[in-house]
Amino acid sequence: MNMLKITTLLITVLLAVNAGNTWLQLYMQKDMVSLSRELEKQLALSADKSKKMNEQLDAIAELKKKSQSLSKKVTRVESNTAGLDKELQELDRIVAAISQRVNAIGENTGLTYQDLKQIETSVRSSIQTLQSLEASNKQVVQTLNNMKSLQAEINANLRQMNEKTKFLPETTVRR
Repeated sequence: MNMLKITTLLITVLLAVNAGNTWLQLYMQKDMVSLSRELEKQLALSADKSKKMNEQLDAIAELKKKSQSLSKKVTRVESNTAGLDKELQELDRIVAAISQRVNAIGENTGLTYQDLKQIETSVRSSIQTLQSLEASNKQVVQTLNNMKSLQAEINANLRQMNEKTKFLPETTVRR
């Protein structure tokens, strides 16, 4: 009888241990399911963030291309307008010389003097037009210099963004 009680007790203990083990496995599986769902959510968020980062990096690259193009255009416009001041000074000198000649001729001949005054007026009108063009070109140069300054700021910001994102691994996930 004693042996029967011990056997029954051992079977009961083994069944209890087996039930406890089954309960523990179920509890661990429940935790694993919960953790895997959370991990799946985090992976989806990470994929979205990665997609957004790729879009931002593409936008940065496009901005950099446009900045370089703008810089080239600014340089060309500056070089094209650089000689305009010299030409206007030369034209002023020529007009002053013409004016002196007109005055000298005007003293000698009355009719010729009136004709030359009309020429002088026409030349002065041309000078005013050229001076207006010069002022307009100076405004263009100023605007381009402002754009160049903005471009420098954009380039600095792009460099900072590149430095900040340098540690991120490159991904090929694109949708």
